Amino acid sequence: MQVREIIRSAKSIQQPGRWAAGAMPKTAFPLSKSGSKAYKLGNRRWRVVTFNVAGLNCRLLVNYHPALLQYQAMLGVDIGGDTKVLVCLEHHPTHKPWHAHVCCDDVNVVPSGMRRGPWMRSVNGTGAKHRMPCPATDEAAFNRAVSFFRLDRNAGGSLI
Repeated sequence: MQVREIIRSAKSIQQPGRWAAGAMPKTAFPLSKSGSKAYKLGNRRWRVVTFNVAGLNCRLLVNYHPALLQYQAMLGVDIGGDTKVLVCLEHHPTHKPWHAHVCCDDVNVVPSGMRRGPWMRSVNGTGAKHRMPCPATDEAAFNRAVSFFRLDRNAGGSLI
C-alpha cells in the first residue's frame, strides 16, 4: 500500500486524543530505535490521534511550539507495539517553512521504530497553503493535521 492511499482513504477514528504539554509517555507514540526513553518533544503541546484506515491501525502525533514557530505532525502505522513512521509534516522558521518527509515507496519497506531514513524523501510545498503561518493554538495545529492527513474522511467514529 502507498502512503497516498492511506491519506486519501476513509478513516475510522478510535481515539481523538487530548492536548497535553511536557513529557510524552513512550506508549503514546512508540519508537523502539529512539532508545529506552520516550520520543522527546521538549516544551511542546502534543496530541495523539489513533484511527484505522484500509485495515491498518494508525496513529498521528501532532505537536507544536507557538513561540518557536515549530510544528510537526507524524503519521505512523502500529506494528506489534512499535511504529512505522510514514509521513512527517513540519514547519521550521529557519528553513523551508512547510515541508514533508514522506515514504514514497510501499509502506512495507519502512522499518519500524525509526523516524527518518533513506526511505524518506523531503517534499517542499508551493502555493498559498505552504506560505501559511505556523499554528499558534491547539485548534489551529489540529486543523492543519486534519486537513493535510484528511482525517475528515470519516468511516465511522468522529473527531472531537
